[in-house]
Amino acid sequence: MNHDKFHDMTNPEIEKSDATSNPKATIEAALFLSSDPVEKSELLDLTGLSEEDLDSVLSQLERDLAEPDRGLKLRENNRKYSLSIKREILDRVKYLAPHQDMSRGVLRTLSVIAYNSPVLQKEVVEIRGNGAYDHIDQLIERNFVKSEQEGRTKLLSVTQYFLDYFELESLEELRQGENVPENFSN
Repeated sequence: MNHDKFHDMTNPEIEKSDATSNPKATIEAALFLSSDPVEKSELLDLTGLSEEDLDSVLSQLERDLAEPDRGLKLRENNRKYSLSIKREILDRVKYLAPHQDMSRGVLRTLSVIAYNSPVLQKEVVEIRGNGAYDHIDQLIERNFVKSEQEGRTKLLSVTQYFLDYFELESLEELRQGENVPENFSN
């Protein structure tokens, strides 16, 4: 995400004064607006806070969002921050964004890839059928899967983004059935 997106749409004098007077609200709004995780360096630039103060504000925001009456949570991965819907709330509201979730077919293909990762594309197609080619293209486009040429086929494996999206520490967690995301049970 480019910090300039925020500058293009606001008066810089108002933005700077609001960001420093209420950095928690500014951070929450920036994370809500951004379609991609926001780098810590961007949050530092946006708020004008020191790294120590920013860490304190992020911790406070995380505690606030952890309250049971809140629907979002703060996520951090490699010094990048984002907001996501709490898993226990998602089923009640996901119909409001029907085109953001994967179809069952794509999700099943992703399950085969994740469980067997790394796996040859031809093996996935043998299990899922020819429709898997389209599913694999969608999964690569959405950055859930990466592919490397392996002879006449491709070697498929899941990405770090896949693990982050489904809140998994590792593929072993998925394979052992620990913390299996509800999306995978459909």
